[in-house]
Amino acid sequence: MSEKNSEWYKKLREKYSDAEIAESYVLPSELTKEEKEQASKELWEFRKKRLLGMSEEAKIYSGLLRIKYQIEDYVNSHEYDEGRELSKYLIEYLQVTNKKQKELASDIGIHPTRLSRILNGRERIGKSIAYRLEKHSGNLIPAILWWKLVQKEIEYEINTDEEERAKEELNVKNVVYQKAS
Repeated sequence: MSEKNSEWYKKLREKYSDAEIAESYVLPSELTKEEKEQASKELWEFRKKRLLGMSEEAKIYSGLLRIKYQIEDYVNSHEYDEGRELSKYLIEYLQVTNKKQKELASDIGIHPTRLSRILNGRERIGKSIAYRLEKHSGNLIPAILWWKLVQKEIEYEINTDEEERAKEELNVKNVVYQKAS
């Protein structure tokens, strides 16, 4: 980030949070379709120009913040979306950080095969990996956000997996309360 941009950003941070700054770049909804298209085009051109002038470190920082805000928005929503599972965000994390799977696995101290299982949705992360991802991101993406993604997946399974529910009910011998019909 250039010195001029850094000073500008610091001044904004005195008044606004990162989320508020990011939200200020959202297009107003009162625009006509043509105005929205033009505004989107202009915004893309501006962003493209800014991206070309950014250092590699600034690009990573920007990408990590984008992932953080996307995760926050998703975990605070009441809907479950299969396209927004932890594995998808972790794949995006790899892209933003310019890491290969083997490098990230080494960086966070797990076997590459385990990371592959996580990325393919065959294994969930635990608290320890959430803490490691938090540290790996320079504390930009808190462990609790990674953990909330896992919890959202588990909540969805509990609400929808009737087969597993029926199977587990067979293990219950005594029901303490039976609602009268």
